[in-house]
Amino acid sequence: MNFLFSNLFSVSAMLPSNPRIVIVGGGVSGIAAAVSLVDKGFDNVTVLEAEDRLGGRVNTVPFGHSHVDLGAHWVHGEEGNAVFEIGNQLGLLTSSGDFGNIEFLADDGTEISSYVGMSLYEASCAILDDKEEMKKAKGSVENYLTPRISAIASEQIPDKRLLDAYLDWLMKFECTIEGCDYLSDPSAPGLSHYKQCPGDPITCWIRGGYKNIVDILLNEHPAALGKVNPLEGKILLNTEVKEIDWSGLTAFVKTKDGRSFQADHVIVTVSLGVLKDRHSSLFNPRLPDKKIQAIRGLGIGTVNKIYLKFEKAWWPEGCCGFSLLRKNKSAPLEVGEYPWERDIIGFYIESTAPMVLGAWLVGDAARDMETYKDEQVLAACYRTLIKFAGTKYDIPPPEAVIRSKWFSNPHFRGSYSYRSISSDVLNTSAAHLAEPVKNFYKKEMLFFAGEATHSYFYSTVHGALETGWREATRIAAMYKSKKLSKCSL
Repeated sequence: MNFLFSNLFSVSAMLPSNPRIVIVGGGVSGIAAAVSLVDKGFDNVTVLEAEDRLGGRVNTVPFGHSHVDLGAHWVHGEEGNAVFEIGNQLGLLTSSGDFGNIEFLADDGTEISSYVGMSLYEASCAILDDKEEMKKAKGSVENYLTPRISAIASEQIPDKRLLDAYLDWLMKFECTIEGCDYLSDPSAPGLSHYKQCPGDPITCWIRGGYKNIVDILLNEHPAALGKVNPLEGKILLNTEVKEIDWSGLTAFVKTKDGRSFQADHVIVTVSLGVLKDRHSSLFNPRLPDKKIQAIRGLGIGTVNKIYLKFEKAWWPEGCCGFSLLRKNKSAPLEVGEYPWERDIIGFYIESTAPMVLGAWLVGDAARDMETYKDEQVLAACYRTLIKFAGTKYDIPPPEAVIRSKWFSNPHFRGSYSYRSISSDVLNTSAAHLAEPVKNFYKKEMLFFAGEATHSYFYSTVHGALETGWREATRIAAMYKSKKLSKCSL
């Protein structure tokens, strides 16, 4: 009897010859997983995407006479970077040259030279690149970085108020890199987990933005030369998943519009923000405690961009943008001024979009900005530009504005992940988030992909890409001894 029972419910016996695989999320990791599975002979693959587009946090939109990326911006590094290897092979990438010549402007008309401002920033990068020292550290990145960079910066910037303003800018700018709201959030030893690919860290797409990688994966890029989209007929847009019921031998993925998709395996690729927001209602039964611990412990912040289009470039040739140093931040708000204006980090020239400046915001200010109307955001940005650079340059009003809203969008609830202080306290990691979940019958039912599940390329597109491939390989390995039969249900 025991033999019959164990044979009946053995993992091998539960594996069908044509498994139904549902992928929740059509971002880079979801697309990568789907394409890889199809390439490996799995025909019954369905991608459910809540948005009206593919790409997830890769979101390239037309603006002015070019395109801008509301999400992923640069290709970070070259060696060992799968995105770089794909794009470079097709001749689609170039060095952006961003941040080569930045003006550091204070709100009282004083300045820090570009050389001093950028050399101090490079010094802070060197401090954070010392992985061995960071592994031994305790506490936050802010606690680790502040005393070290302050000692160096005080020798270059004697004016105490200007020094404080610069350090405030530096901390906020670093937040855009780490993906956190405040530098007190990420763990210093946790940051040592991140692996930077050697080579240019700010490579960009020559034209067409980051959407290129999505088009390449789907064979919809001109470089595909007539190849067929491997996911033709397998993607459903505007299809938000309401619940994943994995209580039985198979799972049922239920959507907000009332449909239900039966699946032998489900690959969940939604953002960490969505998992934090919805894991208790999204999964039935609830996820294992170790998985919930990882969801709660890993961090995700809000980083938003605001793009302004001008009729002409009013900034000097060779200028890469303006970093804003606030010496009078504690002063009362002026009439008509919005609180989040005081936290605009800077305005930076878009190298691939002529006549466009991009402003960056993080944390509470970024979330607050999302609640304002476009015309209010445009007016606030123009007001800020005039305050910091209006006496130096003749700045015309912007003609148009477009911005990201990564937090208020329920399909994202944040920008990208980091290793938080809570990760240390809870002793959790990306590996725990990535680990498949078995159902009652010991069958691996739920799989997890996305940048937050990568142990050392988290927060990047190449990290997301690799995790999609990883989960496809993991599922394929389960069927190594089975002959797949291709049929459509």
